[in-house]
Amino acid sequence: MSHRGLSELHLISPRQSVNADYYINEILDKCCLPTYKRKKMRGPLTQRKLYRKMSATFFMQDGAPAHTAIKTQKWLSDHLPGFWAKDIWPSNSPDLNPIENLWAIMQAELDKRKPATNLKQLAKILENIWSGISPSILQNVIDGKPNRINSCIELNGEYIGK
Repeated sequence: MSHRGLSELHLISPRQSVNADYYINEILDKCCLPTYKRKKMRGPLTQRKLYRKMSATFFMQDGAPAHTAIKTQKWLSDHLPGFWAKDIWPSNSPDLNPIENLWAIMQAELDKRKPATNLKQLAKILENIWSGISPSILQNVIDGKPNRINSCIELNGEYIGK
């Protein structure tokens, strides 16, 4: 997700292990990179600095082993200019990661619906929710980042809360 819009929603089978190879080939290369490179998606890219000297576009992830693997870090530095390496981005900071807000929005929408009775039905519901996320929701989620950064600084890195 970004100001550019949403990537394709990539659903992972319950039997699938997400290692560095899977993450690079199936998620980064097929879902994230095309979105990152897209000039327009649901409207023009909003060019703005989110916080002081921060670049207008950056790629964030958490500390999952597939994310921090040497192979993954190399792929990211080769393909995404301005990538924040694992030693720069705080890996366990859901307060600072806008995707966490988006997951909460998706969960709230999922909770409003009739429960799925199988994985295929659940996948369809999730894809419908994902495709229904509006540009204004994306904008709000991302625009809240500077305030979350300031709150985190004021709290000396402690959990911001909801």
